[in-house]
Amino acid sequence: MSIDVYLKMECSYTNELIRNVLEEENGLFNLMNSSTSNGDNILYWLEYEDIDFDMLYRLAKESNNKKILANSYCIRKGLLRKANFALFVQKYLSKRPDSILRNHYPETHILDLSHPDYLDEALNEAFELRDILQENTKEDIEPIPFILKASILDKASELFIFYTQSQLEEFFTNKYDENDDDDDSIANIREWIIQRYIKNPKLLSTYQNRKFHLRVYVIAERNLRIYVYDGILALFASLSYNNDKQSFDRLRHITNTCAQIDSQLNENDLVKEFFTLENIDNDIRLNIFEQIKLIIKDIFTGLHNEITIFQPLKNAFEIYGFDFLINENNEVYFLEANAYPDFKQTGNLLNIVIKELFQNLVQYIILPYFGYQQINKITQRKFHLVYDKQKTI
Repeated sequence: MSIDVYLKMECSYTNELIRNVLEEENGLFNLMNSSTSNGDNILYWLEYEDIDFDMLYRLAKESNNKKILANSYCIRKGLLRKANFALFVQKYLSKRPDSILRNHYPETHILDLSHPDYLDEALNEAFELRDILQENTKEDIEPIPFILKASILDKASELFIFYTQSQLEEFFTNKYDENDDDDDSIANIREWIIQRYIKNPKLLSTYQNRKFHLRVYVIAERNLRIYVYDGILALFASLSYNNDKQSFDRLRHITNTCAQIDSQLNENDLVKEFFTLENIDNDIRLNIFEQIKLIIKDIFTGLHNEITIFQPLKNAFEIYGFDFLINENNEVYFLEANAYPDFKQTGNLLNIVIKELFQNLVQYIILPYFGYQQINKITQRKFHLVYDKQKTI
């Protein structure tokens, strides 16, 4: 019996790769033009807004022969919204002070701000940050840099590196427009996080000492197993890194591919596979990967008990893009997680990384859910199970 598939992703790069992987399975998947199906096995691979979560929750409670699987959980704001995640970490560390997150998640402060006029009040709530910013104004100390991030935006939107409260005030004053009624206006963001900026990133001379971060694909399935995919990407800035306190050049500091629009470099210079990078010993690579797996395991160990901010479903799976930074001592820091990651930033030269991600997803998650045996298709890149609610990994 075949599996009816309703596939509709806005990104053509992603949509075509998924379609190609499903069509390779010798007719096992029946790609539909409509979301209506009378079959007993149905796979919905859709944008978040197009998924019928009421139906998923209802079927998750019923006992019948119909099997439906969707590609997203409904509630996961505790992972994806930066302010919610920061609050989760604070609560988790109060219970688990020995958690790996204590030393592998940057110092983070939450700022609730609806207008620049209320910045003083917001900083009084974040008084520890306020005190550090005041210290940063003294001439006889080495100032601590911070980075501002909007809680609900991605793709490097509204990132700003600063040292003092006056710099922060200037940023908000320049960005806010009282006459701007646009729903996407910065005035509607309200929640921000401010993190201690990691000013000593790992730099590689082979790549002109350009800063980079790691994009790690994490797969959550059902209720709840977590896999880490070892097809890890290294996303590079366009220009060599420097720690100039007087200026913030996005092409030196921001490593998201979407922020490199003005870059003179080509795709192959901006996106590489982590395990093929030069100037990194294999033992160091493996140690970095172990740190990544332990951090991810601990995140979901804590989140799985926070049902108001993270609710896995037994008839769903989801792919997340986790971002990590490595410092010069090869210590790994978790930065943020994104749902529906932008796969097209991988480009055409490395699209095999994404294709094998989807092939592993079909083999280890989709087929077993519908009762089919794994195909055992050989891929160079693999899934690594790091968390299983039913077992101790």
